[in-house]
Amino acid sequence: MDRYRIMVVLAAALLLLAVFAPAASARFVTPEGPNAGISPGDTVFQGERTVNFSAFSDPVKGNPVRMVRIDSGGQQTDPISLTSSIANYIRGSPGQYYPVYSDGTVDQGRYCLVQDVAGSLGQVMMRTFGTDVEPVPNPSRQNPLPYRMGMQFLLPDHNLPLSEFQGPWYEYELQGNVKTSSITNIAGDTVSLEDLSADPAVWDDTLVFRFADQGGVSRDTQVTMVFRMTLNDLNREVPYTFTVRDYPPAIILNETTAERGGDLYFTVQGTPFTYYDITLPEPPAGEDYPIFDGGGWDTRFSDYHVRVHPGWDGTVRLQIHIPDGAPVTSYTIQATGPDIFQPVKATFSIDQKVMTLVFDEPDQQLYAIGDIIELSGTVAGLGASDSLSLVPLYLYVTGPNLPPNGAPLTDLSRAVEDGVPATFTVTYYNPLLRIWGYSWDTSLISCDAGTYTVHVNFQPIGEERSNYPGAPGSIDGEVPPSWDYELNMPSLHAKFDEETGGVFARGDYLYSWWYGRGSPGHTSSSVGHMKWYIFGPNFKYADYNPRFPLDDDGSYGITLARNFTYDLSPGTYFIVYHHPGTDNEFDVLPENNLNFRGNVNRLYMVDGGEVVNIGMLEGRAAAEALVRALDSSSRDDLYVMDTFTVEDPIVRIKPVGEVLVGDELIVSGTTNLAGKGTTADKTDIHDDLVLTIAALDLYESGKANTAMKIPINETIPGKYDPVQKARPFSYDEHPIDTSSWYPGIYQITVTCKEVNYKTTSTFELLPEGSQRNATVTEAPNPFPSLTPAATETWNQYSPQGSPDSTAGERPDFTPISLPTSTQSPGFAVYLAIAAMVGVFLARRR
Repeated sequence: MDRYRIMVVLAAALLLLAVFAPAASARFVTPEGPNAGISPGDTVFQGERTVNFSAFSDPVKGNPVRMVRIDSGGQQTDPISLTSSIANYIRGSPGQYYPVYSDGTVDQGRYCLVQDVAGSLGQVMMRTFGTDVEPVPNPSRQNPLPYRMGMQFLLPDHNLPLSEFQGPWYEYELQGNVKTSSITNIAGDTVSLEDLSADPAVWDDTLVFRFADQGGVSRDTQVTMVFRMTLNDLNREVPYTFTVRDYPPAIILNETTAERGGDLYFTVQGTPFTYYDITLPEPPAGEDYPIFDGGGWDTRFSDYHVRVHPGWDGTVRLQIHIPDGAPVTSYTIQATGPDIFQPVKATFSIDQKVMTLVFDEPDQQLYAIGDIIELSGTVAGLGASDSLSLVPLYLYVTGPNLPPNGAPLTDLSRAVEDGVPATFTVTYYNPLLRIWGYSWDTSLISCDAGTYTVHVNFQPIGEERSNYPGAPGSIDGEVPPSWDYELNMPSLHAKFDEETGGVFARGDYLYSWWYGRGSPGHTSSSVGHMKWYIFGPNFKYADYNPRFPLDDDGSYGITLARNFTYDLSPGTYFIVYHHPGTDNEFDVLPENNLNFRGNVNRLYMVDGGEVVNIGMLEGRAAAEALVRALDSSSRDDLYVMDTFTVEDPIVRIKPVGEVLVGDELIVSGTTNLAGKGTTADKTDIHDDLVLTIAALDLYESGKANTAMKIPINETIPGKYDPVQKARPFSYDEHPIDTSSWYPGIYQITVTCKEVNYKTTSTFELLPEGSQRNATVTEAPNPFPSLTPAATETWNQYSPQGSPDSTAGERPDFTPISLPTSTQSPGFAVYLAIAAMVGVFLARRR
């Protein structure tokens, strides 16, 4: 009984649902169009025209007069006007729209949805058809698109209410060279793209076509496929623009030649996602032919047959490996496929490249034993199998008294052995840097002076089996490269800077340069030990430098501070540079001390213990005694002797001649003080000459020695003049304007603080308009020269314009202190004179 009641209740419920369930909404046909009739619940899109809302009529209130949206405040908004239930144009914000009747009432029990169709369409995409490989994803949007591939355009992502539509509501248009609304599909049929009603997301083979079959589309042109929604004249378009590109089958080689042991890369071109079979020649038994390697294929049937498919770009890249034993000949790659009527071919050949060993020419012709000689070169035609690894090279040297087969560069007494790499000097070619190199340190070998030949080879084979064409040690029949190197014994040279002339003023830097070639004792390639001795008036001095450079140009020098020459007496000095020679041992030592520096009295002969007492000898005799000791045939020490002169500082001011008020005044002269220059250790050696000019006459202020304002008061001596044996100086960059000066006596003072020296000269400034004399008498030279030759230099400004041949006696040189603020004697007398002439001066001013 209970079971019967349950069944009755269920039947009644189903009946009620059937009676009261509303009918499904759908657009219906009206005179305005097949989809113009809008049923309650339908979706209407912004932009539709002539839409019929008669389904919203009320039996009592009649047809609606507008459709409105109700906002959050309950107010009517965005009205769509209706005339006889017809809306000319759908506008307004998206949402639910309700009918409003002529009495102003709103029926909120019925509505339609107004939407922007853009949010419902999505993008136009393309799906491939008939490919051997299914692209992922498919459909998709690609650019470019293949010219020969079958494809269909669709809207796979739309969310349109298709169940509401009746009849045609969209179309496609292909815009290529011309616009067309029909296509020739893959079956060869002409299919219209207009008045379509099927779901645009559904695959439809009748709409599949190839661009190659369309008359209005050309290769490599821009094409647009337009989806157009024609619903009630909505005409909403969704374009898809792309380039149509053809991929005719082809094989494109990166190179037409390949090397044994290397790889050849090539590209297969064809229709995307289509299978192509690629083959290489198969070798006869026992032969090594090129094979496919490196992947990139779909199927590898053998070393000589693979199957591939191009991607969207219409290409696939493959690699062929060339075995080391591959015959030197040509090989053909073939491609076949569904769109290839005759096999596509490409041919490459294998070269038997000849490696060339390059040995760079030496950068100089002469070397000294002890030099580091840089050997370098490169390798051309390197095989591909060796392009990523270091290549060993074997060096050996031949020359006087060396083994006939050659010797390693590190030990000239030992012979190299063919086939034994350890007996050679081995270096490596770096294929990344494209260079090989070796630093041959000749200080580490024992040899005589002479010509030595350095050889380099790919094989560890010496001179006897590689010195003729076709020899076992030859390189492809050629004799391995080599260069000759002339090795001389170590040498020593020294000189004073040409800017000094070998003459130095007391208080200036004493400096010179030396040039040492070869490393003493073959123990060091970069530094050596050098001694030097200086002998002069009551002066005997020894010094040394334990580390001076021998590499590069090997030049260095001596730099002695200003106080060194300041304490020397004027005169001629002898300097002896002393090098230990090839055994790196000094045979003569000052005070029997390798590292002695200072005043020296005795020289010790290391080999025999003999002592030479030079303490009582004058300068020249002491220098000659040292030279005699070094000249012994039993000693290999090297030496160079030179002389230099030390003079008292002299600044010679050239007479300024007649100067009138308003004239430009230029002060110039000559000096033996140092000009611009640097020493070997980059010490700046120049002296500064400071100029002051003071009025010696008294004025109404009662002051004399008034310093005048001048624009430039410092200068540096110029370049040494070997003829005048002096350096000129001048303050001529800005001549001194005297137009504001008073007539009278003026004193010129030139001071050099670096050597604590100054000199003066006076001149008279004549009143403006004074008559000039034809000649001017020079003031006497306050510092007569040391020698007649020097007298010519320092008296060059004599009244007759010729040197004064009379040499005066040299006064004792006493350094003059710099000016102080202490008043000079007799200052009160000057004040008295000033008082008497004050009226005259006051009148002038």
